[in-house]
Order: sequence, then C-alpha cells, then structure tokens
Amino acid sequence: MMDLIFLQKFLNVYSWAAASIIMVFFIAIAHFYERKFSVRTFYYFYLIPVFVLLIPACLLFPPFTFLAEIIELAGALGSLIASCLIYRKMVGVK
Repeated sequence: MMDLIFLQKFLNVYSWAAASIIMVFFIAIAHFYERKFSVRTFYYFYLIPVFVLLIPACLLFPPFTFLAEIIELAGALGSLIASCLIYRKMVGVK
C-alpha cells in the first residue's frame, strides 16, 4: 500500500530528476549555439546546476530537511540563472 509520505518522496525525487534532464537539454542547446554561431556560451558551467539538482534526487540528504531544501533552492536558482544567461546570449540582450 502506498502511503502519502512515500508518494511525496517519490514526487520530490521525480521532479528534481526531471529538472536535471531539462538542464541537460539547456546544455545541449548552449553547446549547439556555441558551435554553430561562434558565440561563447560557457555551456560547461551549466553542469553545476545539474549536479546540484541531482543531489536531492539521489537522496544523499534526508528529504524535507532544512539542508536538503537549501540545496534544492541552490539548484533551482542555478538553473534559473543559467537559462536566463543562455536566453540573453541567444537573443542578443546586452
């Protein structure tokens, strides 16, 4: 029988793993843009949010603790910053 705590943990792990996969697509887009248009995107720095997002997904810390929430927040902010940077590079915003 599936209880609500297990469901909550499963959805938490699933959501952070899905966010990591989305960031991998951002890395691929940034790498493609750098190779195609010769604009430095520093796509290899986008791996940092992927690894930070995978930390809570791998349950290296007990879920729903303060430290785990801070790590999740750092990963989410890192991916937000990375996506904004690639957007600014691709659109040409100064």
